[in-house]
Amino acid sequence: MPAQSAEQLWKDFNETTDTNGASYQTRWFGEQNNPTQVQALTDAILSGAKTATTTPLDTYTAEQVAIPQVGDYNVLLDGNMKPVAVLKTVVSELIPFYRISGEHAYHEGDGDGTIGDWRKRKTEEFTPALEDHGLSLTPDTPMVSEVFELVYRAD
Repeated sequence: MPAQSAEQLWKDFNETTDTNGASYQTRWFGEQNNPTQVQALTDAILSGAKTATTTPLDTYTAEQVAIPQVGDYNVLLDGNMKPVAVLKTVVSELIPFYRISGEHAYHEGDGDGTIGDWRKRKTEEFTPALEDHGLSLTPDTPMVSEVFELVYRAD
């Protein structure tokens, strides 16, 4: 039975492991106002098809959100903003856009899994957001490249 709240899911997870007093943040992937997209990305994570993500550094700066750090825990929310799992950040690197590897692109679980398709998709995704902040996407735009692992499921 899924947890009723992020706090309860975190408590349930802590009963199965020693997190040494670690804390958590709630997190979802995709646009919160697009529950179908959020659910599709959540499903990809729960199935193991998605184990990585990339975000322009400027997005974190503009939104005043902390950059993921190795060892961070996140309670994953689904398309209904309900907690379904706990993720742990295992890699967090700052890499220029055109230095993101084909392996990382594959682990993002989008499109056909190739670096060419990834670059096309991410250019379409990142360009408007960066332009909203008066910036542009270039080959050298710093990206936060993150790898996470699913460490606990609510079901």
